[in-house]
Amino acid sequence: MSAVAPVLIKERMTHEDFMDWCDEDTKADLIEGVIIVQTPASTAHERLFNFLLKVLGLYVTQRGLGEFLGSHTAVRLEEGHTYEPDLLFVARERRHIIGEMEVNGAPDLVVEILSAGTYYHDTGAKRAGYERAGVRELWLVDPYGAEGTQVLRWDAATGSFVLVEPEEGIYHSVVIPGLWLRAEWLWPERGEFPDVIAVLEELGAL
Repeated sequence: MSAVAPVLIKERMTHEDFMDWCDEDTKADLIEGVIIVQTPASTAHERLFNFLLKVLGLYVTQRGLGEFLGSHTAVRLEEGHTYEPDLLFVARERRHIIGEMEVNGAPDLVVEILSAGTYYHDTGAKRAGYERAGVRELWLVDPYGAEGTQVLRWDAATGSFVLVEPEEGIYHSVVIPGLWLRAEWLWPERGEFPDVIAVLEELGAL
């Protein structure tokens, strides 16, 4: 996963320029004022995305914890940096940062599903941008296995991310209360994700 996502060569843009240029069919990020257009997602990426969107979205909704959004939601972090993460969570008490067209400020949790086309930016400039903005939890998930996956939590004492290892194959979130995910759910041996309702029942959300 070392390929770099294609860059749209253009003069440096503001957030407003980016929002005017980008449409609902184009997934892109504004990094240091430069538009990075994302390549079409792989089947593995989309299957994992759909599973996480359903499980995390329904979990958050059932417990009234906040709002879970995905894919084409623009997140304005700082000048020259507006990202469209794969998935994001904003806690109920911070819903005021969600506007009609964008999220203004750091979400509480961000999930980026890695791919060859986005790996360089997701683990580099975007990771650093999330860290500077104070995103409380960042999941960098490799759709092909646990080896390339990282769960990062923001440490207020150092003002930086710290890596959190899974416990016996289970990934825990401190940002979404009570949420945990089994590695076998994320990377099923036969490629068939578990039933969403069964997962939610095991998580105690149903």
